[in-house]
Amino acid sequence: MLEWLPFGVMPFENLTWWAVTLVALAHAGGCFIRGAFGFGSNMPIVVATTFILGPHHAILLALMTTIVAQLHLLPSGFRTADWTVTKPLILGMAIGTLFGTWVFTILPGTTLQIILGVLIVMIILMDALKLVEKLLTRMDIRSRKITGGFSFIGGTMGGLSGAGAFYFLVVYLKHACPSPEALRGTNVMLSAMTMFMRAFALTTAGLVTPTLITEGLFFAPLVFGATWLGAHAFRVSSDKRFYFALQVLLLAGATALIIKGARQIFGS
Repeated sequence: MLEWLPFGVMPFENLTWWAVTLVALAHAGGCFIRGAFGFGSNMPIVVATTFILGPHHAILLALMTTIVAQLHLLPSGFRTADWTVTKPLILGMAIGTLFGTWVFTILPGTTLQIILGVLIVMIILMDALKLVEKLLTRMDIRSRKITGGFSFIGGTMGGLSGAGAFYFLVVYLKHACPSPEALRGTNVMLSAMTMFMRAFALTTAGLVTPTLITEGLFFAPLVFGATWLGAHAFRVSSDKRFYFALQVLLLAGATALIIKGARQIFGS
């Protein structure tokens, strides 16, 4: 479709312009979400583009474009992240991701996706009913033990399902971080860590090809603009609207996980 590009690569081979446009819009929408919240782009992108590209291509291309978005967000994330919370979370998430990936190899992954989605819904309902605040008043949520425990669980959930670590962690981070700015910055730094780990592993495995990189660069201007718009939306939003939109995002992500797992189990 795009034979005019240099170096002999053939990005989006066998796709029409309409199909490429739909994929581009999905990536723009996902990166707008990442710009606003610091995470959450990959799930909507993959869900929207799998039927066009296939799951393998959709996941890898989402990684390529969200790296562009993440590079744009890193400076503000570094400035605003709550490092008291972020540092122990990095270690816990790394260990949890490895453990969750190992458990995934011996347990049915589709069932675990449904469990993860249900768990996220339960946590959000607890948060909406103020049950989380009552629980957290009895503990120091910024202590290393509590932070490390939540990050390990979040990393484990991400390893089990292939996604969803931040959908689990963000409700905890909402209470651990003192402001929306610190919450978003912490999300940016943690998602950057996990993203670059995945990119390194996939490149080592030979799955990141010149064609894939070219496709990511082809979307780079659109992704950059959508990320900037998301970041601007965050800056002009009130705290109340930000947290409401965050709950909507979490519920949508949990629902997507449940539907995805159910379809895989029942073969539809």
